[in-house]
Amino acid sequence: AYSYILGLQSQGIMATAKHYPGKTLVGRDPHQSLASAVIEAVDLDPYEFLINKGGVNSIMVSHIITTGEVYSEDVPSDVSQAVIHDLKRRYPGLIISDEIHMLGLKNFYDNLDELYLAIFKAGNDIILNFDKDPNEVYHMIQVIKEAVENGDISEEQIDDSVTKILEAKGFEVR
Repeated sequence: AYSYILGLQSQGIMATAKHYPGKTLVGRDPHQSLASAVIEAVDLDPYEFLINKGGVNSIMVSHIITTGEVYSEDVPSDVSQAVIHDLKRRYPGLIISDEIHMLGLKNFYDNLDELYLAIFKAGNDIILNFDKDPNEVYHMIQVIKEAVENGDISEEQIDDSVTKILEAKGFEVR
């Protein structure tokens, strides 16, 4: 995997290690329903190896609700501030959510506005939203803009993520 990642990135393709923290396809499919798993130290080994070796541009976090070595605090991992903040503390690259319309995340919330706030508040740098309706994507942006204006999400968090994205694309920002 590490050689494959290096090969991709040597050609200007951003590689993503996924789906942190592991066990994405154990039990229920997070594309179709809420899913949970017990994470063991061995599940984290591939990610720890890549973090320690350096070089991988991004890590995608899954919707799995986890216990064990990674405790997602009874919410899907990619909306868990504990999971995302711990990963960011150890890993300087981009943190990417899994696609937010998968039922393993969407079914956890009563409405999309709650989902949008949670996924941004968790600290993901990139939010995958494959909604085909540009009005819904615009609505998501407006929800987050309002949350920043109200102080629910810090402008610094948004700026840090934008900086990381630009740097990953090769721009010198800092």
